[in-house]
Amino acid sequence: MDTPLEFHRGERRSQIRLAGELIATVTEVAGEPTGTDPLSPAEAEQAARGFRGFTGHPFPTCFVCGHARPAADGLALTPGPVEGRPGTVACRWTPADDQADADGRVRDEIVWSVLDCPGGWTGDPVHEPMVLSRMTAVITRPPTPGHTYVVVGTLRRKNARTSSVDTAVFDASQQLLGKASAVWTAVPDGLPSAG
Repeated sequence: MDTPLEFHRGERRSQIRLAGELIATVTEVAGEPTGTDPLSPAEAEQAARGFRGFTGHPFPTCFVCGHARPAADGLALTPGPVEGRPGTVACRWTPADDQADADGRVRDEIVWSVLDCPGGWTGDPVHEPMVLSRMTAVITRPPTPGHTYVVVGTLRRKNARTSSVDTAVFDASQQLLGKASAVWTAVPDGLPSAG
């Protein structure tokens, strides 16, 4: 966070670098991500109570779902398992005023972040930590600070070390605001132990 990155525009694919080292590629894709089915705010609140990151978070300082960050420096999402929907997690999210742009809408990079991490909790990241490999997202309507939204993530398929997931953000009336499809990859041999 708060680290300058270099953006190199390409004809078909652009690159994002940190001190010259490639950290991401960006490209436009045809079509839209799949997304997932909505849940009510009450269902999302119930699911969030089971968030496994409270006791075994592989990345406790994550901007989106880490709880070892100062309260005002992160989103503190808590995507927990949804009863009766295996491979699905959900939580509620209320954007803060400082997450908005000059027009009063939540900035795109915040919405993309919200569509990111819940996908990683659709598996078992406590025992098999995963990192985002690829994500395609679309924002259909920007959220507004101070309103409560529902974030849902669903595991679509798992193949060896990779998991394909879909995420979405809905308003209280279950109208779609944004959705994403992503591939997550398990970290080989888990994370190194803190020493």
